[in-house]
Amino acid sequence: MRTDSLRRQLLNRLLWPLAAMLLLGGGIGYTYAIRTAINAYDLELLDNALDISRLVALHDGSLTLDLPPVASQMLSTSIDDHVSYAAWTERGILFAGDPKLKLPDALVFDENHVSDYIRLHGENNRVTVLRGELEGHVFYIAVAQTLHGRNRLTRGIFFSLLLPEALIALISIIAVLVGVQRGLLPVEKLRDEIASRTPSDLKPIEENTAPAELAPIIHGINDLLHNLSRSFASHRRFIADASHQLRTPLAALSSQIEVALNTRDLDSQALLQQLLAATRRTSHLASQLLSLSRLEHADPSQQSLSAIDLPALITDLAGDFVSLGANKQVELEFRLIPATVYGNPLMLRELVSNLLDNAVRYTTAGGSVQVNLRQHAGKIVLEIADNGPGVPDEELEKLGTPFHRLPSGHADGCGLGLAIVYEIARLHQAQLSFANIRNGHGLIVSLEFNSNPA
Repeated sequence: MRTDSLRRQLLNRLLWPLAAMLLLGGGIGYTYAIRTAINAYDLELLDNALDISRLVALHDGSLTLDLPPVASQMLSTSIDDHVSYAAWTERGILFAGDPKLKLPDALVFDENHVSDYIRLHGENNRVTVLRGELEGHVFYIAVAQTLHGRNRLTRGIFFSLLLPEALIALISIIAVLVGVQRGLLPVEKLRDEIASRTPSDLKPIEENTAPAELAPIIHGINDLLHNLSRSFASHRRFIADASHQLRTPLAALSSQIEVALNTRDLDSQALLQQLLAATRRTSHLASQLLSLSRLEHADPSQQSLSAIDLPALITDLAGDFVSLGANKQVELEFRLIPATVYGNPLMLRELVSNLLDNAVRYTTAGGSVQVNLRQHAGKIVLEIADNGPGVPDEELEKLGTPFHRLPSGHADGCGLGLAIVYEIARLHQAQLSFANIRNGHGLIVSLEFNSNPA
């Protein structure tokens, strides 16, 4: 299933928080507009109440309010709203103003006045109640006003704030879109460069010009390209070497067949024997080529491991090589201890078989081959030592290289036996090493296995 693109993920993580912040800013702006309008109109109501309170008088011990008609008309009419007023004694007795404007039952004054919303003449009003005192007589003045002008002021303030905020929102969204687009250009450039590569183009990608966040990815891709390049080069060398190795025995086989066809004497038997030997060498070479190719491309993590009784496996193979050694007058000695390793039984049989075959093949008549199995530092060590001619010190590091043969090697060898051993050891995470015997006669091949599965 295809996941969301990186572009979409970035836009989701940038635009949604931006939208939330813009909505929050709009809410804050609307609240500010309402508060500003409320404060402005409340201040006007308070000024009106103070003006009215100055007209309160005391006659014969009673409070009176003589509001001039012109002032009353100016107070009660407005361009947008209707204004009402009323005055009460401390006991709540109305002595002036609109009788429908009721004095609130419970008054809690903050600095001698309070403001609140009320319902008057079928409309919502904002009222300010002022507490006053004249010669020991407490009175209350209330001035109420409808909300039309106040709401118009609120909308005006809000839209005056909304317009620049909308402009900021538009600029922010454009900045996010352009920023994400430009920020992803290195990723798109990397994608285009990889997509434009041919299968044979394995040169590394330039890392110096890439952003720091892409550097680990490019480094990993370059490591993969380097490993692929090495693998392909090794594969090409293998094919070239295999072609060279197969060409020689096949050419000899062809020429021998031609000679046999043109020969009618007893030498035909000898030619047929040569043909048989050449066929066997070619078959052996082809088998080893296939084995090596299969092992070189095997993945260690995909191998199924099982517990293998290594002494039993060696003993099972020993019979064939004891007979081969007897024919060459080479003695085989086995010193085995109980040991269990984890691996592929067919591969391990081929590994031990190749090591024993090499040891017997290169040991001269009258010599011996010793097969030792021991434990060392928690690991199981298989050692196969012979007293043959040994290997020059400068050639030890080359052992295990495909098609590498010693100058004094047997003519029927193809240089693949130790290469197969090396690959099997790699797949089993075993350590393969070669060393000459101290007196200069013979070679020791050591193989260290882990005693537990990897």
